[in-house]
Amino acid sequence: MVYLSTESLLALIWTSAALATPLIAEPMRRNDLAVRDDTVCPDGYTSKNGMSFTTYCKQNNPGNDAMDIKYFTSPSMADCMEHCSRYWGNGEGCYGVVWREDNKCWIRNSNTTVNGVVDSTDGTHSALIASNTYDKVDTACPATDLSTHTLDGVPGLGYTIQCNKVIDGTYDTCWSGYPKPCWDTQHVEGAFIGFYHTTTLEACVRICTDQSPLCKGVSWNPDYSIGFANCWPKTGFSDNHMSTPSAKDGVIHSVTITSFDRVDSNCPSSNSYATADNNNFDIHCGQLNEGTNITQIHTQNITSCMDSCATTDKCVGVVFDSTLQNGFKNCYLQNTTSTTSDKASATFAALSGSSIPSSSSSSTPGNSTSGSGSGSSGKGGESKAWIAGPVVGGLLGLAIVAGAAFWWRRRKNNAAAVGEKHEGVQYDAAPAYSPGLAPHGAQQQMSYYDAHPMNEADAGATRNELPETTKYAHRTGEGEVHEAP
Repeated sequence: MVYLSTESLLALIWTSAALATPLIAEPMRRNDLAVRDDTVCPDGYTSKNGMSFTTYCKQNNPGNDAMDIKYFTSPSMADCMEHCSRYWGNGEGCYGVVWREDNKCWIRNSNTTVNGVVDSTDGTHSALIASNTYDKVDTACPATDLSTHTLDGVPGLGYTIQCNKVIDGTYDTCWSGYPKPCWDTQHVEGAFIGFYHTTTLEACVRICTDQSPLCKGVSWNPDYSIGFANCWPKTGFSDNHMSTPSAKDGVIHSVTITSFDRVDSNCPSSNSYATADNNNFDIHCGQLNEGTNITQIHTQNITSCMDSCATTDKCVGVVFDSTLQNGFKNCYLQNTTSTTSDKASATFAALSGSSIPSSSSSSTPGNSTSGSGSGSSGKGGESKAWIAGPVVGGLLGLAIVAGAAFWWRRRKNNAAAVGEKHEGVQYDAAPAYSPGLAPHGAQQQMSYYDAHPMNEADAGATRNELPETTKYAHRTGEGEVHEAP
């Protein structure tokens, strides 16, 4: 029979318990080739605006450069393909990419084909767009020039068709639906500014109604002369900034939003409101809440906004913007409450019984993945007692692990090295923001769709837009240019 000392027995018990209860996933090692290869060259890819790619890992596709500068810096192959989906070239878009593991990206023109794909041993990978990417759509103006229309399912908005007209870049901005931040140094000459893709002008107008700040028009290119990103929302329009597109820019039709319904800017005299379903709201005039938004809709008044919340699952409060400055969809349905701040044109209402946040003199942008949770609401709330079990168990498990580690170090007097975790680029959807909060305040990162934002207020920002300016990117004086082998 083997006898163990008390010290050894205790260490064994603690270690066994720890091994039997995995609490933390083992970090991925950098020598995990399967994970690494998939990250470097994905098996196919669809960009954030819907462009599909077939990838050719460890294969080059030389020649057929779309850009005079040959290549630019791109931190990942996915980032390179995102650039392709937003590329505006010399009368056409992007047809493929070559990306090399030294972070160089080449954009390919319409002459590139699968026949050019060759094996590569220097960390070069390529991709071609799906064959139906630029399938022809009807390029005729969808209605009579200067005719007025409404959108089904979007009450309170009217627009005018502007056939064979383009609204220039004076009215471009970093829209709420764009991946944030919007532009990086590769965009200074206008090659990668657009984002949205649609196959109809009406679909482009519907995108306009979803945007913040308030969108007042669109320009749409059905023949893809400006690339896959062919729907451009606009912050405004005027006769001086609307013209016939050039031959290089192809066919472009525009819409100007010419009527909005009248929005009631008066806050209710009563500080409470009961819906038809007996859901009671506490009303806070001149305030907004920085909680998490479930969705946004358009309403004419705060009472309609509260009625919508009462019939929406998990909604505990609303923010109503009477000015439409932050977009046509001015009623924000929220599932959390957070810090409130003063804003004269906003009204915040919370279901009675919800946690009412304290006021704050400064705003902190909310986001779609975090925020202070609300308490019980007029619709009823879930008990949070179930949290206690995992928390206590987790703490106990951590104590076991710590004890085992302590005894192991004491006996062996050495420590094991922990492998590094491989962190990939995250491609999260842009969050919905309440009025008064900066919608473009995401932390700057190094990837294409996390590049530095360019707002309308940026006086020095370059805004080359649809007509008259060449979208074919040029850059000189930056060292020798060369092609992937």
